Amino acid sequence: MSIARERFTEQGYAATSIEDIVQRAGVAKGALYHHFSGKEALFGAVYEAVLGDVVSAVMAAAGAAGDPWGAVRAGLAAFLDACLEPSFRRVVILESVSVLQQELTEGGIGDRELPMLRTVLTPLTTSGALPGVAVDSLAHVALGGLYGAALYIARSPDPTAARAEVDVVLDTLVAGLRASTTAGP
Repeated sequence: MSIARERFTEQGYAATSIEDIVQRAGVAKGALYHHFSGKEALFGAVYEAVLGDVVSAVMAAAGAAGDPWGAVRAGLAAFLDACLEPSFRRVVILESVSVLQQELTEGGIGDRELPMLRTVLTPLTTSGALPGVAVDSLAHVALGGLYGAALYIARSPDPTAARAEVDVVLDTLVAGLRASTTAGP
């Protein structure tokens, strides 16, 4: 699968052929079809692996923080940092929706991301840091914002500069949320 990940990252889904993958991997086409029903299924497996790596990084970053706000900031930063990684940017952010459209529609967008966000955001809602805010609505709004930011970074001619711009927005939003909860009526 590492060859498929490499080819989908470098060339994209449309320009990558099964023939190229099996030739580079040194396996028979039948062996690939034994494990995957076709190119879309192979792409789906690569997508899951790439996204799984990012979910693990987000959870580790959030878990290492000492307070709920720090955990949120660290987790969001880890997700956005992943947008600078070519495989995440190409496979998950830019191509997954068009390639896996049917699968994502049936399974729901955010199938892996929403549980991750709920875990990271729950301490804010249960500690009183965001009184009256339901974790499910917060997770959905955060997911929309994250994917908007991820698309901005991924489509930018200078992803590193775009990532820095997103950090300014993220810091402003987090600071505003924190201030609104500590200011009182």
